[in-house]
Amino acid sequence: MNRMLRSPSRGFTLVELCVSVGIGAALLSQAVPAMQQLHELHTLKVHSQSLSSDLRFARAEARRLNAPVHFRVSGRGANACYLLHTGASNDCDCSGGQAVCRAPGSAVLKAQWLPVGTKLQVKSNAETMQFQHWEGLLTQTGSIDLHLRPDLGVRHVVAITGRARTCYTGSRISGMSKCA
Repeated sequence: MNRMLRSPSRGFTLVELCVSVGIGAALLSQAVPAMQQLHELHTLKVHSQSLSSDLRFARAEARRLNAPVHFRVSGRGANACYLLHTGASNDCDCSGGQAVCRAPGSAVLKAQWLPVGTKLQVKSNAETMQFQHWEGLLTQTGSIDLHLRPDLGVRHVVAITGRARTCYTGSRISGMSKCA
Protein backbone atom coordinates (compact mmCIF):
# COMPACT_ATOMS: atom_id res chain seq x y z
CA MET A 1 0.00 0.00 0.00
CA ASN A 2 2.84 2.44 0.69
CA ARG A 3 4.10 1.94 -2.81
CA MET A 4 0.94 3.32 -4.36
CA LEU A 5 1.09 6.55 -2.35
CA ARG A 6 4.48 7.50 -3.75
CA SER A 7 4.82 11.00 -5.14
CA PRO A 8 5.55 11.29 -8.88
CA SER A 9 9.25 11.54 -9.74
CA ARG A 10 10.71 14.99 -10.29
CA GLY A 11 12.93 16.03 -13.19
CA PHE A 12 12.86 16.03 -16.96
CA THR A 13 12.12 13.22 -19.34
CA LEU A 14 14.55 12.47 -22.13
CA VAL A 15 12.13 13.95 -24.69
CA GLU A 16 11.82 17.22 -22.73
CA LEU A 17 15.61 17.45 -22.41
CA CYS A 18 16.13 16.87 -26.16
CA VAL A 19 13.53 19.51 -27.06
CA SER A 20 15.16 22.03 -24.69
CA VAL A 21 18.64 21.39 -26.08
CA GLY A 22 17.31 21.74 -29.65
CA ILE A 23 15.65 25.07 -28.90
CA GLY A 24 18.80 26.31 -27.15
CA ALA A 25 20.98 25.29 -30.11
CA ALA A 26 18.65 27.05 -32.56
CA LEU A 27 18.76 30.26 -30.52
CA LEU A 28 22.53 30.08 -30.16
CA SER A 29 22.99 29.57 -33.92
CA GLN A 30 21.17 32.87 -34.46
CA ALA A 31 22.97 34.76 -31.70
CA VAL A 32 26.60 33.94 -32.62
CA PRO A 33 26.64 35.66 -36.07
CA ALA A 34 24.79 38.67 -34.64
CA MET A 35 27.35 38.98 -31.84
CA GLN A 36 30.20 38.72 -34.36
CA GLN A 37 28.68 41.52 -36.47
CA LEU A 38 28.23 43.64 -33.35
CA HIS A 39 31.88 43.09 -32.42
CA GLU A 40 33.03 44.05 -35.95
CA LEU A 41 30.92 47.20 -35.85
CA HIS A 42 32.32 48.14 -32.45
CA THR A 43 35.91 47.59 -33.69
CA LEU A 44 35.27 49.77 -36.72
CA LYS A 45 33.68 52.56 -34.65
CA VAL A 46 36.51 52.58 -32.08
CA HIS A 47 39.22 52.86 -34.73
CA SER A 48 37.20 55.42 -36.64
CA GLN A 49 36.88 57.61 -33.54
CA SER A 50 40.61 57.24 -32.89
CA LEU A 51 41.40 58.32 -36.47
CA SER A 52 39.06 61.30 -36.17
CA SER A 53 40.73 62.30 -32.90
CA ASP A 54 44.18 62.01 -34.49
CA LEU A 55 43.13 64.29 -37.37
CA ARG A 56 42.00 66.92 -34.85
CA PHE A 57 45.27 66.43 -32.95
CA ALA A 58 47.33 67.00 -36.13
CA ARG A 59 45.49 70.24 -36.82
CA ALA A 60 45.94 71.46 -33.24
CA GLU A 61 49.63 70.51 -33.14
CA ALA A 62 50.33 72.44 -36.36
CA ARG A 63 48.98 75.57 -34.71
CA ARG A 64 50.67 74.88 -31.36
CA LEU A 65 54.09 74.11 -32.86
CA ASN A 66 53.76 76.89 -35.43
CA ALA A 67 55.00 74.40 -38.03
CA PRO A 68 53.37 72.11 -40.60
CA VAL A 69 52.24 68.67 -39.38
CA HIS A 70 51.89 65.84 -41.87
CA PHE A 71 49.32 63.04 -41.71
CA ARG A 72 50.59 60.08 -43.72
CA VAL A 73 48.97 56.73 -44.52
CA SER A 74 51.57 54.05 -45.16
CA GLY A 75 51.78 50.32 -45.81
CA ARG A 76 49.25 47.73 -46.86
CA GLY A 77 47.57 44.75 -45.22
CA ALA A 78 48.96 43.70 -41.82
CA ASN A 79 51.62 46.45 -41.95
CA ALA A 80 49.15 49.28 -42.64
CA CYS A 81 49.56 52.31 -40.42
CA TYR A 82 49.31 56.06 -40.30
CA LEU A 83 51.45 58.62 -38.59
CA LEU A 84 51.63 62.27 -37.69
CA HIS A 85 55.01 63.94 -38.09
CA THR A 86 56.85 67.21 -38.54
CA GLY A 87 59.58 67.93 -41.08
CA ALA A 88 59.56 67.15 -44.81
CA SER A 89 56.36 65.84 -46.37
CA ASN A 90 57.33 62.19 -46.99
CA ASP A 91 60.30 62.00 -44.62
CA CYS A 92 58.72 59.66 -42.03
CA ASP A 93 57.29 56.19 -42.51
CA CYS A 94 55.75 53.47 -40.34
CA SER A 95 55.24 50.62 -42.81
CA GLY A 96 58.24 48.63 -41.56
CA GLY A 97 56.70 47.98 -38.16
CA GLN A 98 58.15 51.04 -36.46
CA ALA A 99 57.98 54.78 -37.11
CA VAL A 100 61.18 56.11 -38.64
CA CYS A 101 62.19 59.56 -39.91
CA ARG A 102 65.13 59.99 -42.30
CA ALA A 103 66.07 63.64 -41.70
CA PRO A 104 67.22 65.08 -38.36
CA GLY A 105 64.64 67.91 -38.51
CA SER A 106 61.70 65.51 -38.63
CA ALA A 107 59.91 64.00 -35.64
CA VAL A 108 57.10 61.50 -35.22
CA LEU A 109 54.24 62.91 -33.14
CA LYS A 110 52.13 59.75 -33.24
CA ALA A 111 52.09 56.45 -35.10
CA GLN A 112 49.11 54.08 -35.20
CA TRP A 113 49.12 50.54 -36.60
CA LEU A 114 46.00 48.61 -37.45
CA PRO A 115 45.34 45.72 -35.06
CA VAL A 116 46.84 42.42 -36.13
CA GLY A 117 44.32 39.62 -36.60
CA THR A 118 41.45 41.81 -37.79
CA LYS A 119 40.37 42.46 -41.35
CA LEU A 120 40.54 46.23 -40.79
CA GLN A 121 42.11 48.10 -43.71
CA VAL A 122 43.03 51.76 -44.15
CA LYS A 123 43.46 53.57 -47.43
CA SER A 124 43.53 57.18 -48.53
CA ASN A 125 43.26 59.02 -51.81
CA ALA A 126 46.08 61.29 -50.59
CA GLU A 127 49.16 59.58 -49.15
CA THR A 128 50.18 62.69 -47.18
CA MET A 129 48.05 65.58 -45.95
CA GLN A 130 49.78 68.67 -44.59
CA PHE A 131 48.16 70.73 -41.85
CA GLN A 132 49.50 74.29 -42.01
CA HIS A 133 50.31 76.23 -38.88
CA TRP A 134 48.24 79.24 -39.92
CA GLU A 135 44.64 78.51 -38.99
CA GLY A 136 45.14 74.74 -39.34
CA LEU A 137 44.44 74.77 -43.07
CA LEU A 138 45.12 71.68 -45.17
CA THR A 139 47.21 71.96 -48.33
CA GLN A 140 45.92 68.75 -49.88
CA THR A 141 42.39 67.68 -49.07
CA GLY A 142 41.50 64.03 -49.11
CA SER A 143 39.63 61.17 -47.55
CA ILE A 144 40.71 58.25 -45.40
CA ASP A 145 38.70 55.02 -45.47
CA LEU A 146 38.60 52.35 -42.78
CA HIS A 147 37.03 49.07 -43.94
CA LEU A 148 36.35 45.73 -42.31
CA ARG A 149 34.56 44.32 -45.33
CA PRO A 150 33.68 45.78 -48.73
CA ASP A 151 30.17 46.45 -47.41
CA LEU A 152 31.19 47.89 -44.00
CA GLY A 153 33.34 51.00 -43.84
CA VAL A 154 33.79 54.52 -42.53
CA ARG A 155 35.17 57.47 -44.51
CA HIS A 156 36.79 60.57 -43.03
CA VAL A 157 36.62 63.47 -45.49
CA VAL A 158 39.12 66.21 -44.62
CA ALA A 159 38.26 69.66 -46.00
CA ILE A 160 40.65 72.49 -46.81
CA THR A 161 39.81 74.00 -43.40
CA GLY A 162 41.46 70.95 -41.79
CA ARG A 163 38.19 69.73 -40.33
CA ALA A 164 37.04 66.17 -40.96
CA ARG A 165 33.54 64.84 -41.33
CA THR A 166 32.70 61.17 -40.95
CA CYS A 167 30.24 59.10 -42.95
CA TYR A 168 29.63 55.41 -43.62
CA THR A 169 30.06 53.45 -46.84
CA GLY A 170 28.09 50.29 -47.49
CA SER A 171 25.99 48.97 -44.61
CA ARG A 172 24.26 51.48 -42.36
CA ILE A 173 26.07 52.53 -39.18
CA SER A 174 23.91 54.22 -36.57
CA GLY A 175 24.92 57.76 -35.58
CA MET A 176 26.54 58.49 -38.97
CA SER A 177 25.27 59.82 -42.26
CA LYS A 178 25.74 57.96 -45.53
CA CYS A 179 28.57 59.17 -47.76
CA ALA A 180 27.39 60.96 -50.88
